[in-house]
Amino acid sequence: MKKRILAFLLTAVMAASAFAGCSSKGESAPEGGDTGSSGAAGAGSGAAEEPYDLTFMYIVGGDYPDQAEVEQAMKDLALAEVNVNLNIVTVPSSYENQLMLMLSSNEALDVCPLGVQSNVVSYVANGYLEDLGPLLDKYAKNIKEVYGDEMKIASMGDFVYAIPMNKERDYAGGIIMRKDILDGAGVDVGENAEKLKTLSDLTPVFAAVHEKYPDMTVFGGDYAYTPASIHYGRSIDNLGSEFGVLLDPVNDSTVSNWYESDKYRERVELMREWYLAGYVQKDLATSTDSGTTQMRAGNLFCDFDLVKPYRDVEAEQATGFECVVFNIDEPIKNMGTVLDGWSIAHNSKDPERAMQFLDWVYGSAEFNNLMNWGIEGKHFVYTNKAENNLIAFPEGINMDTVGYHQNRGWEIPNQFLAGIWEGNPADLWDVMTEYNSTMKKSLAYGFLFNGVEFETELATLNSVREKYVYALGSGSVDPATELPKFNEELYAAGLEKIMQAKQEQLDAWLAKKQG
Repeated sequence: MKKRILAFLLTAVMAASAFAGCSSKGESAPEGGDTGSSGAAGAGSGAAEEPYDLTFMYIVGGDYPDQAEVEQAMKDLALAEVNVNLNIVTVPSSYENQLMLMLSSNEALDVCPLGVQSNVVSYVANGYLEDLGPLLDKYAKNIKEVYGDEMKIASMGDFVYAIPMNKERDYAGGIIMRKDILDGAGVDVGENAEKLKTLSDLTPVFAAVHEKYPDMTVFGGDYAYTPASIHYGRSIDNLGSEFGVLLDPVNDSTVSNWYESDKYRERVELMREWYLAGYVQKDLATSTDSGTTQMRAGNLFCDFDLVKPYRDVEAEQATGFECVVFNIDEPIKNMGTVLDGWSIAHNSKDPERAMQFLDWVYGSAEFNNLMNWGIEGKHFVYTNKAENNLIAFPEGINMDTVGYHQNRGWEIPNQFLAGIWEGNPADLWDVMTEYNSTMKKSLAYGFLFNGVEFETELATLNSVREKYVYALGSGSVDPATELPKFNEELYAAGLEKIMQAKQEQLDAWLAKKQG
C-alpha cells in the first residue's frame, strides 16, 4: 500500500469522483432506466444502442470442465436481458495481486469483487474505483430492495466504493460439538446448548469427554480458530484491524486495546487451563488442518468456528456427524463483512452501463445460480420448484462427476436469490434475512479507518501479533508471563499511535453523522 497523507487521500477521492462523470467514459444511458431482472435495463439502455462490452471478474474455487459452457450461458443471458457483451475473467480466492495489476495498468475491467484483504483505502486514494453513490441513486432498483437505507454503507467519507455481497452481516463465535460424543459421555448440554452460558461452562464437558474418550482430541482445529485468536465473532468491532477496537460497540465508541481487555485475558487463561488439562490439540498453535477436516476424520470432539443460523446443519453435512452448536458471542453488525463487495473499476468506459448490469445481477436468480451452481438441468435441478427453492444434483450426477459446482455463495452478488442446496432448510434465506435485519449495529457501522500514513506501524504491529497471538490462543504458553510481553511489544511498535488515530477519525465521523 502506497503511503499517502490524509489530505492527498481526500483530494484523490474527490478527483476520482469528479472524473467518474467525464465525457471520456462515453455517453451514459438515459436516466431512470429500469434495471430489474425482467431485462428492462437492456431496453432502458436503448434497443438502438450497441451492446456494451463489459469485463466482469468473479472468484472461482477451482477448475471445472464445464467452466466455458457456464460462462457462455452467463454471456447469453446478459446479452438478452441487459444488452451487454460479457468478457469474463475468473480468479482464485488469492486474486488481490491480479486485481491490483489490472486496476493500476488501466486494463479492461468494469465490475470486480473486493474482499477483506483488498486495499480499499489505497484503491480509492489512487482513483482505481468509481464512486458508486450517484450511480446507485439513478439505477439501484434491485440493490435498494436488498439493502434499503444501507445501500451506501460501503463508503469512505461520501465516496461509495462497493456494494456488499448479500450474506450474513456478521458472525457469532461458537463451539461445534459432536452430539454422539456428548451422548456417549453422558453430557446433556441441551438441544441447542442452552444449558451452557459461558466458555468456562465447557470445562466440565471437556473433562467428561476426556475421561470417556482418553485417546480423542477434545478441542482442536486450525491455529487461527480459537476463542482467543479469531479475528471475528467476538462481539467487538475491530475497526478494520486488531489494533484499537470497540469492546462494547453498540454502546461505547471508545477505542481500546483488545489484548489488554479482561475478555481477552480470560480467554487465553482458559485456553491455558484446557491445554494443561490435556484437552487441547498439542500442536494447535501451528495446525493448518481445519476442525471440520479433523472432525470428519473421527478423532476430534469439538472446534471453534464462526457460526450463524443453521450452522449445525452445515456442520453435519461437512463432517458426517450430528452436531450441537454453542454460540459464545453475539453477532454485531460492523464493517468486517461489508468489505466483501462488488465495485466498478475506474477502467470502465461506461460506469452507468456497468451499474445497470450490476443492479440487474442483484435481481437475477438465474445469473446468481449460473455463477454458483452452473446450468439448470445439467449441473443442478430444482427438487420441487413449485414448493421451495431447494436444488440437488441431476439424476446420475454427483460431486465427483459434476462439470461445475462452485458452492461459494458468500462470494456472489446475491445468494439469497439462488437455489438452496438439498439438506439445508427450505426457509434458509428467510431466516438469514431475519438474522441480518435484527442484528445489533456497532456505533462505527459505516466507518472505515484510513491507515495509509501508518503503513510502517501497522506492518510492525502485525509482526508482533503473529509472534504471540497463536501461541497464547492455543494455550501452549503461559499468559501470566507472555501476555505482558505481548502488550509491551505492541506499544513499542506504535499501538498507541494507531489507537489515537482511530479515535480521532472515528470521533470526526460520528460528529459528521450526527450532524
